[in-house]
Amino acid sequence: MPRIKHARSGLVSLIFVGFLGICTPGIPAPIISESAELSKSVPIADVHMHLVGMSLSDHQAQMDRNNVRWGGGVGRASDKSPSPDEVRKVLGSRYFFGLGQEEFTRVFFSSGANGLVDPQSVAFAEMFAVADQLLQSRQAYGFGELHIDNSKSFSTYQFARKIKFDNPVVRKIYELANRHGGFVQIHMQADPENLADLERYLGEFPKANTVLSHSLPYSKQPMLRELLAKHPNLYLDLSRKGSILNDKEAAQAFTASSGPKDNWLKTIEQFPDRFMVGSDTHAPDEHRYDDVMKEIRQGLFPYLRPETVKKVAYENAVRLFGLK
Repeated sequence: MPRIKHARSGLVSLIFVGFLGICTPGIPAPIISESAELSKSVPIADVHMHLVGMSLSDHQAQMDRNNVRWGGGVGRASDKSPSPDEVRKVLGSRYFFGLGQEEFTRVFFSSGANGLVDPQSVAFAEMFAVADQLLQSRQAYGFGELHIDNSKSFSTYQFARKIKFDNPVVRKIYELANRHGGFVQIHMQADPENLADLERYLGEFPKANTVLSHSLPYSKQPMLRELLAKHPNLYLDLSRKGSILNDKEAAQAFTASSGPKDNWLKTIEQFPDRFMVGSDTHAPDEHRYDDVMKEIRQGLFPYLRPETVKKVAYENAVRLFGLK
């Protein structure tokens, strides 16, 4: 494969971006030699790290052997998962916790989708009673992963649902995130109603940073670029965008064997400050963590400019979540 040296001047950067614009669809992008070397050792912030299916010591070990310096961005899947306090005892400031996922799960399986829009649901009322204090003290960094609409991208059929984005529960979450400069990580489909509500919230709550799980499953690049151009408080999470955990080719952004798709490479390089990586390993594939990280290091990082590698790997997450 052809290799491109590090773009050290504005002119060379323009030439490189121009090269991206003429990549032939279906032809693998060229590996950048400096990025390929950097990808072996660059630290990673895993912004979609579920703690399920194994002990905390095992989670710590898999982070260490993959040079994942920080992990989190999503909360407990259920009350059977380790508590945030238990996780912090093991991972310390490496862990950034999100409220809401456990509560969404509890309400959904007790009251169905209708309960997810009722802020008086017991689990939500309990969460909102302590959220200000947890966000203020940095015991929580925001909210996520909130499954608003996973009707076409669910892990199991029993977990699928679709609720209106603009509802009293999500509005209260955004009010809290905006007050504390926190994040909200949303799992949803890119249908017109969802997108209209999302854009309204992005404008109404400018200090709340929204992370779209899996970069909006099955979304089109022109639409993503338009959203990113309009909304500086919007970020995309590249979890489950490889082939290890996603066997649907149409939903993949990169693979270890072929590298990134041309349209995804263009979008990432056009908005290098807005993309982050994540694992999203959970039952029954929690044992695939090493494979997921290997695919990111081999199928994505070597094709990005070196400065983009560092941003996508960890710098964007450190800035967004305020990590140490």
